[in-house]
Amino acid sequence: MAKEFMQNAYIVNAIAPQAIASSSEQLGTAIDLQNATVGQFSDLTFVLTTDNVATVTTFVIKESSDNSTYTAITSATVTTTTGTAGTYMINVSTGGPRLRYMKVSLTASNSTSHVVGCVAIGGYPAFGVNGTTEALRATNAGLVARAVV
Repeated sequence: MAKEFMQNAYIVNAIAPQAIASSSEQLGTAIDLQNATVGQFSDLTFVLTTDNVATVTTFVIKESSDNSTYTAITSATVTTTTGTAGTYMINVSTGGPRLRYMKVSLTASNSTSHVVGCVAIGGYPAFGVNGTTEALRATNAGLVARAVV
C-alpha cells in the first residue's frame, strides 16, 4: 500500500521552507487544479511545519478562479499554538465547487521571526488522503491541529 500510494501521489512545495519575520500575509505558490497532473487527484492535503514560535500563526487555504484574487475556503483554517513546534494539516477536496487555483496563506500575529514550510500532497481516490481516515491518522501521528474540508 505504501508503495502504491507513493506511485500515485503528487507532492509539491506550497511554501518553500523559510524564516518569516512579519505580521503581514505570506502567500505560497499557486497550485492549478486544471493542471494535467494535479487535476487527477480527488484531494490535496497541505502539511505545514513550524518551529517553536513565540507567536500565533494562522494557516489558511485560499482559492481563486483567475490566479489573482484569492478568498479563504470556509473551514480551511488552522491556528498554530503559541510556543509549540508542530505539524499542522488541512485536507481539501478538489472536486465540486472548488475554484481552479489554490494557495496557502500564513499570517503571524506579530513580527517575531520563525521558520515555516508547507507541502501539498495530492492523492488518487483509491490510494490518497481520505478526509475522515486522514483526520484519525493525523491525530494518532501527533499532529498539533488539522482541518478537513
